[in-house]
Amino acid sequence: MRKWLIGCGVLFGIALVLCVGALVWAFIPPKIEIPPRQLPPNNAHPEYVALAEAMRVRLDNDARFKQIENAALGGQPLSPTDRAYYLQTITPFLKRYEQLVNRPCVVSTERSYNAMFPELVQMRRIARTEAYLMREELRQRRYRDAIRRADRLSRLADQVRNGGPLIHYLVGVSIHAIALDPLRTELPRIQERAALEALLQFARDHEQRRTPLWKCMQEEYYFGLSNYRDMAEGRIDYSEVVPDDSESGGESQRRNPLFTRFMVKTALPEYHRFMQRTVDELKLPFAERPRRTAESLEREVRHPLNAILLPVFARASDREAGEIAMMRLMGCVAAIRLHKLRTGKYPASLEALQLGEMINDPFSGKPFVYKTDPRFGFLIYSVSRNRVDDGGATTYIDVAEERGDMSPVKVPLPDHLKGTPPQEQPLVAPIWLR
Repeated sequence: MRKWLIGCGVLFGIALVLCVGALVWAFIPPKIEIPPRQLPPNNAHPEYVALAEAMRVRLDNDARFKQIENAALGGQPLSPTDRAYYLQTITPFLKRYEQLVNRPCVVSTERSYNAMFPELVQMRRIARTEAYLMREELRQRRYRDAIRRADRLSRLADQVRNGGPLIHYLVGVSIHAIALDPLRTELPRIQERAALEALLQFARDHEQRRTPLWKCMQEEYYFGLSNYRDMAEGRIDYSEVVPDDSESGGESQRRNPLFTRFMVKTALPEYHRFMQRTVDELKLPFAERPRRTAESLEREVRHPLNAILLPVFARASDREAGEIAMMRLMGCVAAIRLHKLRTGKYPASLEALQLGEMINDPFSGKPFVYKTDPRFGFLIYSVSRNRVDDGGATTYIDVAEERGDMSPVKVPLPDHLKGTPPQEQPLVAPIWLR
C-alpha cells in the first residue's frame, strides 16, 4: 500500500511538473531574435518613398496625363502637344530619381505584417517612362544615351532589392527587364564601337553590383519572423492571418492569445528549418540548386500558419538566373562584335573573349552555346530553364520557360498571335547576328 501511494505521489508530481511546464511554455512568448538592418548614411530609400507619394498625388489625379501615359506606354504615337505635356509633367520626378540613383540605398520600411510598399508602383512607372525615352533615343541611333539610361534603371533595380524582402527582388527583376527590353529589340543594329563598349561595360557593372536573391530571401526570413513575433506578443491575432475556413479551431479559439502563441511556437521550428535551408540553397550556383516546384514546396509545409506565411518563391530562382543570363548574353554579343571590329573575324570560342564568369550560362553552369557561320554570322543563346539545348529556338516570352532557349534578341509578338496562350505559340527560329 505504501509503495502504491509513493508511486501515485511520484506520478502526480511528474504530472504536476509537466502541467506547470506546459503552462510556463504557453505563457512565455518565444524568443525570436531578428538582426536590425544596417542602414547607410544618406540612405536614399526614405526619399524614394517621399518621391513616390509625390508622384501618386500629382500624376494619379491628372486625367489628361494618365490618358497620354497609357497611350505612350502602349506604343501609340503622340501628338507634339501631348508629348510635350507628358514630358513636362513627369520630368521633375525623373530628375529627382536621377539624383537618388547613385546614392546608397537600403530598404528601411518597418518589418510588419501590414507593411505597405507604395514606392514600388511608382518605381515601375519611372522604369516604363525611361523605356519610352530609350526607344526614342534608339530610333535616333543615340545608342550610348539609351545604354546610359538602361544602366541607370539597372541601378534603380538594385536599389529596390537591397535590404528588401522577396517582393522587392521580383520588382527589381521587372525593372531590369524593362530596362533591357528596348536594347534587346534594337540589338541586331547596334554596331557602333563606342556603343558596344558601353554595352559591355554595362554588363560588367551589373555582374559586380547585382543584389543576389539569397540576400532578399534572408530578409524575407526576418520579415516573416517579425510577423511571428508580433503574433506571439499580441500585436497580431491569429484570426487576422489565417482564413476563416481554416481547420484550426473556431472563431473564439482563434482569437485567444494563448492559442495564437501556441500556434506560433509550434510553427517556428518548421519555419526556421524551411527558410534557412532555402537561403543556403540559393547561395549555391544556379545549376547546383535543387529544382523545387510550388507543388513540392506546398507538400513539405505541415503547419497551417506556415502554409499562410511562407512566401511563394518556386520561380524566383529561375527569375534570378534569367536576369543574369540575359545580361551576360548581351555583354557577350558586344564583346564578340568588338572582337570582330579589332580582328576582322569572330572569336573561335567564348573563352577567347577573356570575360571570365560572364561567358557562363547560369542555367547549365557551362559556357553559352556559341556558333559561327560565314553565311549568317554568329549565334549565341542560353539553354534556359529546361536546361535542354533546343538549337537556339526561343519563345516570345521574356522570362525563362520550360521550352525553348533564351536569345539576347527580343522578337515582338506578331499581331496574329496576340491572345494565343504562350504554350500554344510557336517557337521563334534561331536568331543569327552579325
